[in-house]
Amino acid sequence: MAKVDRVFICVALSLFVFPLASSYRILGINTSPSRSHVIVQDALMKELARRGHHVTMVSPYPEPERIPNYRKITIPIDPWATDFTKIIFENTNSRWLMMQMMPYMLRASAVPVNKTLRSPEVQSVLKEPEGFDLLITGIMTDAAFGVSHQLGCPTVVVCPNAAMAVVNDLVGNPTPISTIPNMMLGLTHPMSFRDRLANLGGFFFDEIFSFVWKYYQRQTYEEHFPPGQYPSYEAVRKNVSLVFLNHHFTKGSPRPYVPAMIEVGGLQIKDKPSPLPEDVRQWIEGAEEGVIFFSLGTNLFSSSMPPEMLSAILQTFRTLKQRIIWKWDTQDMPNKPANVMLKDWLPQDDILAHPNVRLFIMHGGLGGIAEALFHGVPLVGIPMFGDQPVNLAKVEKEGWAYVLKHTEVTVETFSKAVNEVLHNPRYRDSVQRLSELFRDRPQSAMDTAVYWTEYVIRHKGAPHLRYPGADMNFFKRHSLDVLALLGLVAIVIFKVFQFGFRLCCRRKVIKLKRQ
Repeated sequence: MAKVDRVFICVALSLFVFPLASSYRILGINTSPSRSHVIVQDALMKELARRGHHVTMVSPYPEPERIPNYRKITIPIDPWATDFTKIIFENTNSRWLMMQMMPYMLRASAVPVNKTLRSPEVQSVLKEPEGFDLLITGIMTDAAFGVSHQLGCPTVVVCPNAAMAVVNDLVGNPTPISTIPNMMLGLTHPMSFRDRLANLGGFFFDEIFSFVWKYYQRQTYEEHFPPGQYPSYEAVRKNVSLVFLNHHFTKGSPRPYVPAMIEVGGLQIKDKPSPLPEDVRQWIEGAEEGVIFFSLGTNLFSSSMPPEMLSAILQTFRTLKQRIIWKWDTQDMPNKPANVMLKDWLPQDDILAHPNVRLFIMHGGLGGIAEALFHGVPLVGIPMFGDQPVNLAKVEKEGWAYVLKHTEVTVETFSKAVNEVLHNPRYRDSVQRLSELFRDRPQSAMDTAVYWTEYVIRHKGAPHLRYPGADMNFFKRHSLDVLALLGLVAIVIFKVFQFGFRLCCRRKVIKLKRQ
């Protein structure tokens, strides 16, 4: 009898102390042409499936991993990275080039959304009778926000980098321009007067970027969700309940956030690395002097780099005792040294987690920086475009990266950079010290993201998180209308006193004349 009582008590405790978790149906759509952007969201979607939710993920990239409760729908997009990479390499000032190219890129970003929403596979999913409890999208998928209205569910957005104007606008997140460096200008904090002047220009550029972005996304949105039948584009943007930022305050300037903006920097980093492909594992573990990992990310093709740049890099690698593993996008490389292994796709996080990796040569994407920081691997950074200059400027200032412009890569400069980081212990010491800061959190980035995802579903979109300023225009949000009224009142009072003073003076003059 006592045994039965104990069993009954254990069952009762498990029910009350550990209530059964609800299982939700979650739809993810990310049409970004940048695979690194999709990787961040996909990591969250797969973890939600592992925790018992029924997850459907739509993106341009196939997923070889098989997970229970996880359904992947692949809608391919047209290749674009080759021409894009050549343009970057052929221009000496890629930062301003990117600003000039933004309208083209934003217009092109709407094409995959259009193709995805029109696809029979996605239309079939949207008609499933079970419906969905939540829509999760990427930052280049605004036009799909209408799906949330169609399904009657809230929306969560996953931003793969630091907050931009177009993302801040979703939840009304403030951006003090005197303290938050523009991500496109390569500025670091604290900013000088000249920097703050440039930052003001960056602020206006961000506003123009945001306006153009929303213009093209609105056009695509209205094709699929016609006005009159569906809420306006602006209205569905206000349905965004939460934004996840793949960013952490230890990797940038501390800044204010509204409750609906959550930092989950390192979301794609695994707590326990997955096993490496056997040939890669043998290559890394067989390197007596360690391994150098070289990758320019998912948006840039290494094979498109200028011949003189490639020659300088290969000449340097031939002189090293370390082995190199290089993310290379074609079948072969001319004059490849014997100590170089080429792979068109590599598990970056798992490789950086290996203790035999001595150095990471990379382009400055936030995802790669986060992974290198988490695993304590120093960098040689070669920034190309976008936020990469400012990302690497911050890392260089912290003391664990050597930054080299791609236009300045020669045998001498590249060899100096690689050997400096390999043989000067201050780089590894700095990154390992900062790695402790990056890892020191009340809960992991993934646990944080999962908690808030389920929170939004539990509380039906969690409208209580929404900052009131998100629904105000610029003038109301900054009380410019109130200040204008106060200014008008001050002018009226001044005019009244001025009139009274003149009237008194005139009477006094008249009185003196009479005397």
